[in-house]
Order: sequence, then C-alpha cells, then structure tokens
Amino acid sequence: MKPKIICHIMSSVDGRVINSRWSEPFDGRPQSELTKVYAQLGATLGTDAWMFGLNTAKAFLPLKFVGKKQDKEMPREPYIAPRTSKRLFVFADPDAGIYYNTSKVRGDDIAVILSENVTDEYLCHLQKAGVSYLFGGADGTDLRLAMETLGSTFGVKSISLQGGGIIDGAMLAAGLLDELSLVMYPGIDGLAEVSSTFQYVGGATENPAEDQSLELLDVEKCDYGIVWLRYKFHHKQNKK
Repeated sequence: MKPKIICHIMSSVDGRVINSRWSEPFDGRPQSELTKVYAQLGATLGTDAWMFGLNTAKAFLPLKFVGKKQDKEMPREPYIAPRTSKRLFVFADPDAGIYYNTSKVRGDDIAVILSENVTDEYLCHLQKAGVSYLFGGADGTDLRLAMETLGSTFGVKSISLQGGGIIDGAMLAAGLLDELSLVMYPGIDGLAEVSSTFQYVGGATENPAEDQSLELLDVEKCDYGIVWLRYKFHHKQNKK
C-alpha cells in the first residue's frame, strides 16, 4: 500500500514558487523569517519521509556521477542501506546523474527512485555510498509503483512532498496526492511562465487534475500575514 502523501508547499499569492522573485514583506523584515514558518509548519505534519524534486535535490548534491566500468551484475531490486535516521529523504532521479559523497541530507538517510535502465556501475556507487534505492519502472517515471514500494518494502507510512512544481505536477497527474498543505506567502511574483505550485509537463489537451477535487479541511492565519490552507484530495476513481 502506498504511503499517505501530503503536498506541502509555500507559494506567493499568485501561485509562484521561486521565492527569490517574491515581493518583500511590507514591514521590512527579511523574507527568511517568513520561509522559516513554512519549515515549522511542515514539521507539524509528522511524516516519516519527505520528498523533493530533482532540481531541489541537486542543490544539496551538486556533483555529477562519472562511472567506471566494472563487471559485476546488479539485480534491479530495491536496496535498503543501513538506516540511522527516523525519516527518509526521497527524490526521483531517472537519469541517475548525481554523485554521492554522503548518504544523508539534513541528517536524514537518502532513498532515490531510479529507472530500471540504470547502469550496474551506478548501483554499485549507491551501495558503496550507503544510499538506498528503488525503481519506478523501465524509465523511472512510474511514481505509483515507486510509492507502493516505499510503503511495502521501506515501511514508509506518510510523505511530505515538498516540490518543485514539476514533481508536484507529476504526482498530481498520477493521482497520488492525499492532502494539500498550501502555505501562502503575502507577496507576489507577477511574471508569466514562472514555475508554479503544480507544473505538469504534458500536452495542451491533458488535464492532470481531472477527476480530482479538493475539500477544505482548515484555514489558519499565521505570523507575518502568512495563511495556511489544508485540503483533502477526493479522487472519483478511487473514492478516497
């Protein structure tokens, strides 16, 4: 069974997620004080894993993997490295491009979602680095399979998805979201084509939110004019 997935994200009032572009707080306080509220609210969700998009993960892990030939054949099955943290840091890297000189992000053990076409060299590298991995199908984009593996094999019961609009959009299109935790920053971006809360990469005729609706669970006014909105996803096909 897949974990409960809560999309926890902070956006400007026009739904943009690149915080360096947001207008400044009206009272002159640093924007960082407001973004700290987002992190504090996320901690109250009590999930046992958190998940970022690939671009965000690269900010923590900027080095690129360069493989060395070796003859060992690696099975395409999940690998659970020794665990030392209560939470997992999960992200999808179907291109298998990141080099690991650590097995943790912010103190949490890493688990990466890969494609089955990954090289044996890369799987050896992950095991040597102490990084867990699992697979999202042949091309690494089967997020439902990956989430079910996280639940059944890794024992993950709940995930805080802290995108990237692209990973948020992909999870939306796959019908995997159970709740939306939207933290509204009191500022504006205003420019067209800037990354937004949900940014599914698809054709103009596709509707990634089709057959999904939102039920408002709670509204909370927080410090500094921040508003926290909580919604439950209803999926017509799954009748959640």
